[in-house]
Parts: sequence; structure tokens; C-alpha cells
Amino acid sequence: MDNAELAIGIDLGTTNSLIAVWKDGAAQLIPNKFGEYLTPSIISMDENNHILVGKPAVSRRTSHPDKTAALFKRAMGSNTNWRLGSDTFNAPELSSLVLRSLKEDAGHRGCLTEEFLQRPIKDVVISVPAYFSDEQRKHTRLAAELAGLNAVRLINEPTAAAMAYGLHTQQNTRSLVFDLGGGTFDVTVLEYATPVIEVNASAGDNFLGGEDFTHMLVDEVLKRAEVAKTTLNDSELAALYACVEAAKCSNQSPMHIRWQYQDEMRKCEFYENELEDL
Repeated sequence: MDNAELAIGIDLGTTNSLIAVWKDGAAQLIPNKFGEYLTPSIISMDENNHILVGKPAVSRRTSHPDKTAALFKRAMGSNTNWRLGSDTFNAPELSSLVLRSLKEDAGHRGCLTEEFLQRPIKDVVISVPAYFSDEQRKHTRLAAELAGLNAVRLINEPTAAAMAYGLHTQQNTRSLVFDLGGGTFDVTVLEYATPVIEVNASAGDNFLGGEDFTHMLVDEVLKRAEVAKTTLNDSELAALYACVEAAKCSNQSPMHIRWQYQDEMRKCEFYENELEDL
């Protein structure tokens, strides 16, 4: 395929986003300016009203929760707004900042993409949950437009996952794809008849993912400590979420959680059977 026909692939995720280019017969992930493939889908406004995207905004979710936005993909198609400092943003606008960051990272000096494409990055294919409504898809296209990108196609996330695993090369077969992400859950039945991948059935939950598991664990930690969530201020609650998230991602058994409440260090642990019962 001629380079002029190539589009960049983007996974605009609830918790993390990434970008890739098709090269040498396979999708090649493009690192961001920090040399990492995942860019957190988090936006924050600093004291000088500068917008921070991704990694620089992560810690501010704890230190400045009132100036930080996350999980805004869930609000696509709605009228929800976030106030960051003196400015107000909706979901497409916040998503566009993530897309713009990915675009800039892909074009930074030494990155393979623009040199490989020999043209500015413009055309993109963005993955979306299979159950996204027309309005949610419209908001996704709007986010791309605001970022200076042309969304030539929106591809369903289960379809993209199936293609990544090469399932589209298996003629006349049917697959059940489970896509459990940081914020959403998709279950899709796909049927393959080259060159077509047809979605036979799809269902999902816009509020079921890793973030919801974290919320559940936070509630259980507070319950065991006999601490009401309402007694924690925004920074304390954000710090607790960060502790629980880190423990969850450590993949240790039992899961050890250490957190601070009113100048006292608290401890909590969960065994596998306890996690299953939650």
C-alpha cells in the first residue's frame, strides 16, 4: 500500500490511549515522548492555566482532583462538562486533547511515523466500543476534528482486537470476543467471510471495567475501616484510590493496601477468595 493511503490507528481508551502505524505487514505501536506506549487518558490544568495531558496529569488526579479530568470517554454523547481552573470542557474537547497529544508524540523528532509516512499525520482510524450509539460516535469524530485529524473510519473495538489476533484470516468462522478494558466491557459475536467481518450480536456495559473494580475495592476498604467516604476530602479520597489502584495492579496475592487517614497509616489485605466474593 502506498504511504499516502495509510491512516494511523488510535485506541482512544477510557483509562489509556495509544497510537500505531501499519509497517512491514503489522501494526507497530508508537511510543510517546516518554518512550511509553500507553498515554493515560487524563487531562489537568496547572497553576499557570497550562493544559497537561497523560503522564504529567496522573499525579494531579491525587494532588489537584478539582483541576483534573478522567474517564470522560464514558460521557461521550452526553452534555456532561468538567471545570478545570477557569475553563469548562466537554467530553469531545477533553478527548481531542488526548488525540492531539498522540498526534504530536507521533510526529516528534526521531519517531518513525512522519518520516515513514513522508507527510503530516492527518487521517486516522479510531476504535470505539461496539455498542457506542450514533451520538457517541459523532462525538468521537468531533474529538478527532478538534484535534486536527480526519477520522476516516471508526472501527469497533472487538473487531480491532479480533484483527490484531489474526482471527479475520480464518474463513467462515464465528468468534465470541470479550473486551474488558479500564472503563468499558464489550461482548461481541463476530463472523468472518473475507473480506467482511460482520457483527452478529453485541452487548456491553459502559460502567464495567478496571476503574469500577477499583471503586468496589475502595468501598470495601472503607467499610472494613469503618470510615465513611463522606469524611474524606477530595485529595484524601483521590490518594486512597491511587493506593488501591497500585495494589490492584501489583497482581500480588494477598493484595496489600496501605493508606493514610487522619495522620494514621491504615492497612488492609484481600485474598483471592475474598476478591471473588466482592
